[in-house]
Amino acid sequence: MDNEDNKEITYWHNILGRLFEFLLTPLKINVSTDVKVVKKLPEADIILLRIESPEWTKEQRAVLPDGIKDSTAKYILIEFKATESINGDTFIQTLWYDKSYKHSQKLTKKEIQPFVICAKQPQKANREQYGYTIQEQPGVYKSTNIAYKDITLISLNELPETLNNAWVTCLASKKNKRKKAFDLLKEKGFKQIKKPFKEFLADLWRLTLPKGDDDMTLELSREDVKAIGKMWGTSLFTSEELDELMSKASLETRLRGLKPEERLMGL
Repeated sequence: MDNEDNKEITYWHNILGRLFEFLLTPLKINVSTDVKVVKKLPEADIILLRIESPEWTKEQRAVLPDGIKDSTAKYILIEFKATESINGDTFIQTLWYDKSYKHSQKLTKKEIQPFVICAKQPQKANREQYGYTIQEQPGVYKSTNIAYKDITLISLNELPETLNNAWVTCLASKKNKRKKAFDLLKEKGFKQIKKPFKEFLADLWRLTLPKGDDDMTLELSREDVKAIGKMWGTSLFTSEELDELMSKASLETRLRGLKPEERLMGL
């Protein structure tokens, strides 16, 4: 979880939560971020709740990433690691959230499933020391460790380049992976979403595009995350319009977020 006392931290799980909110709420999946699992304890990053259907609908599966779309649980608890590598505390913390939320909501084991989603690709040795040796499908791992066997690990950089995954792989740590995700969203995904979500993705693209591999350093507060998307005005974007977006933006807008050395590149 993010430390709220650190003013320079980026609330990446709130960005992922906003993305899920735009994407899933119209499909009757409730999305909650910073969820109190019990009173006076840390908050779980994100919880997805299937509201009506007993299982994922075809429309829901079409936008949920691999691993999650294959789950039969009604509640999906997500711990998102954007800048950190996975470690023992990651899984212990996730288990605690899972157990506490399950107890507070009086849920059965089958009703909730915890996931750890990591933007950085875990090193094989690091992943396997926690038992994550079973690759159910590319980028989706299960653990042979009895303590962690209920937690599914999703590595964004390893997920296949399909539209259902692109909604989350646009937050992957590898620059090429992010670019391919945004290209796929421009080509196919934008046809399915409304103006506020397009604006959100356009601004997210602007913020992350200059970043290199494994560079997820952005200084965004919760308020900044909520404001993402507002700067683009009232335009409705087609795939072609989005390609032109950056060239039409002001010089100040295009340079915002770049380091001094990045501004001088090519001169």
